[in-house]
Amino acid sequence: MKYFNHIAFLILINISSYAQISGFVLDEFQNPIQEVTILNKKSNTHTHSDGNGYFKDPNAKLGDSLQFSFIGFKSTTYQIAESDLNRNLTIHLSETSVSLNQINITESLPYNLQLIDNHIRPVQSSQELLRLVPGLFIAQHAGGGKAEQIFLRGFDLDHGTDIQITVDQLIPVNMVSHAHGQGYADLHFIIPETVKRLDFEKGSYNAAKGNFANAGYVDFILQDRIANNSIIFETGKFDAHRFAGMFKLLKTPHTNSYIAAESVSTDGYFEHPQDFKRFNGLFKLNHNLKSGAELKFTGSHFNSKWNASGQIPQRAIDQGLINRFGAIDPNEGGKTDRTNLLMQFIQPISSYQQLKLSAFGSYYNFELFSNFTFFLNDSINGDQIKQKENRTIFGLDAQWLSKWYGINFTSAIGNRLDLIHNIELSHTKDRLLLLNHLALGNVNEHNAYAYIKSNYEWNKWEVSVQCRMDIFQFNYKDKVLLSPDKLNKTELKISPKFHLRYNLKPGLQLLAKMGRGFHSNDTRLLLQNTNTSMLPTTNSLDLGMQTKLGKNILFHAGLWYLNLQDELVYVGDEAIVENSGETNRQGIEAGFRFQLNKYIFLDAESSYSHARAVTADEKQNFIPLAANWTHIGGLTLKNYKQFSAALRFRMLSDRPANEDNSIRATGYQLVDATINYQYRYI
Repeated sequence: MKYFNHIAFLILINISSYAQISGFVLDEFQNPIQEVTILNKKSNTHTHSDGNGYFKDPNAKLGDSLQFSFIGFKSTTYQIAESDLNRNLTIHLSETSVSLNQINITESLPYNLQLIDNHIRPVQSSQELLRLVPGLFIAQHAGGGKAEQIFLRGFDLDHGTDIQITVDQLIPVNMVSHAHGQGYADLHFIIPETVKRLDFEKGSYNAAKGNFANAGYVDFILQDRIANNSIIFETGKFDAHRFAGMFKLLKTPHTNSYIAAESVSTDGYFEHPQDFKRFNGLFKLNHNLKSGAELKFTGSHFNSKWNASGQIPQRAIDQGLINRFGAIDPNEGGKTDRTNLLMQFIQPISSYQQLKLSAFGSYYNFELFSNFTFFLNDSINGDQIKQKENRTIFGLDAQWLSKWYGINFTSAIGNRLDLIHNIELSHTKDRLLLLNHLALGNVNEHNAYAYIKSNYEWNKWEVSVQCRMDIFQFNYKDKVLLSPDKLNKTELKISPKFHLRYNLKPGLQLLAKMGRGFHSNDTRLLLQNTNTSMLPTTNSLDLGMQTKLGKNILFHAGLWYLNLQDELVYVGDEAIVENSGETNRQGIEAGFRFQLNKYIFLDAESSYSHARAVTADEKQNFIPLAANWTHIGGLTLKNYKQFSAALRFRMLSDRPANEDNSIRATGYQLVDATINYQYRYI
C-alpha cells in the first residue's frame, strides 16, 4: 500500500505538471490579437492564438517558458507557475515598430513571408495583393472589369486555371466551367482595406486546397473587426476616382460588426472612353456565445461595367488608320455582378477539440464582348463574340480539429455545387444583334470532398502527412443540338501530401514537400468524348531553406519540380478543344527581406522556370507564354513621422509565343513609386 501511494503521488504530479495551459493574448486596448506565435522554448513546439486571441498548449508543463511574439508587437516570455495550471492566462502585448527580429524561423517560410510583406509592402488594390506571392505576376487587359492574367512557376495561368483563390478560406473566387475560361478568378469584389492578411503557398501541398491548387493557392483573410472608422478618396488623370469607407456598426463585449463600401470609376487613356464603374459593399458580424462558441456572418455585393479597347493589329497603326490608343471594334467590354454570403459556427468541444461548420452561397452574372479577329470570319458584320452566364454556387464545409498523443489532426468533409444556366458563346454585332449561337447549354458541376491533415512536432522536426479525396460529377445539357439527353461523368481523385521541416539550428530551417494535385477540366469537354479524363493530375516536389542572417535579414532559396498530366482544354473563345499534352516544369527561387533600420526595408525575389512539353519533339516543345525569369523587389519607408513611401520594380522576361520559340513575346519592366501621409483625427 505504501508503494502504491508513492506511485499515485508521482502520477498526480506528472498529470498536474502537464495540465492544460491556455489563455488570451490582448493588446493594450484589450483587443484580441490573432496569429500570435506561442513558442515553448523547452520543447521547441509552437501554437497560435485564434481570432479571439485564445491559445492553448497541451504540451506545456510546470516551469516551461512560453515566448509570445507577433510582428508589430514587443515579444514577451512567460514562465509557467503552479498557479497557472488549469486556468486561463491573460497575456498583454504592446505595439512597437515592425522589426524582422520578431520573425521566428520555426514557422513555415510562407507564413513568415506573409507576416513581413503584409505589414510592410504597400497595396493599392485587391489585385495588387496577389503580388505579395513571391514570383507571381498579374496583368490587366481588355478593360478594368475583366479578371487579370496571372503568371506563376512557368505557367501562363490565364485567369486562374492552376491557382486556387478563395476568400476567408471558403468563398471560391475561381469559377469552374466559366463562359470565358476555366478557373476564371475575378477579384474585383474584394475591398483591399478589408483584407487583414494574405495566406498563400506555392505548390500543391495543402489538403484543404483542392481544385486548381497546382502552382499554388491564395486565400484573402478579411478583417473580423476594425479599430477605427475611415473614409478614403483617391483621384487621378483620365477621370479616375475612388471613394471608400469602413464604419463600425456595433462593438460590445460579445458582438462586433462593421460595413465597408467602395466606388471606382475611370475613363482610361484610350480614345474610346472606358466608362468603367464598379461598386462594392461588405457587411461583417461576429458574435460570441456564452458557451464559448462563435458565430460569423459575411455578406457582400459587387457590380461592374466597362468598355474595352482590346488588342489591335500593328498594320492598322502603320497605315495610319488608328493610333496605338484607338480601336477597331469600340463595342468591346462587359458587365458582371456577384453576391456572396458566408455563415460560420465555431464550437470548442474541449481543450483538444474544435468543431467548425460553414455554409456559403454566391449568385453571379457575367457578360463579355470581345473581338480578336475583327473581319476575318465575317467581312460584313465583323467577328464580335459574346460570352455570358448566370451562376449559383452552394457550399458546405465541416471541420474537426483535435489532438491525440501529441499529433494535431484536422479532418473535414464538404461539397460545392455550381449551377450554371445558359452558358453561352455567341456571334454578335455591336453588342445588340445576336447573329447565331456557337455554344449554349446548362452546366451542373458537383464536387464532394474529404481530407485529413496530421501534424507532429518533435524536438527539431516537424512532419505533416495529409490526404484529400474528391468526387466530381459533371453534367451538361446542350441547347444548340437540342438533344433531350444530358452528358454525364463522375470521377474520383486521391491526392496525398507530405511535408518535412527540420530546424537545424535556431536561425536555419530546411524543408521538403511532396504532393499530388489536380485541376478540373471544363464540363463542356463532354461534348467531344465522355471517356476523357476530367481531372488531370499534377505531381510536385519542393526542396528549400530559410535562414536569418543576424537579426534583420531573412533569406530563403529553393528548388521545385511539377509534372502536369496530359490534358484537354476547352477554349471558351472558340468552342473548340485543344490538346495541351503532358508537361514538366522545374525551377529555382531565392529572395531576401532586409531591415536597414527602424523605418527602412529592402526586399527582392527572383525565380527561374524551365517549362517544356514532354511528348513533343525537342524543337517543338516550348510552352507558349511560360516566362523563364521574374524579378520583383523594392525599398520601403514605413511609418516615419506619419510618412510612408515605396519604390518598387518588377520584371517579366521575354517568353516563347509558340511551340518552336520562333515568335517571342516581349517582356517588360515597371517601376512604381508611392508616398503617403497618415493623419489621425480623434
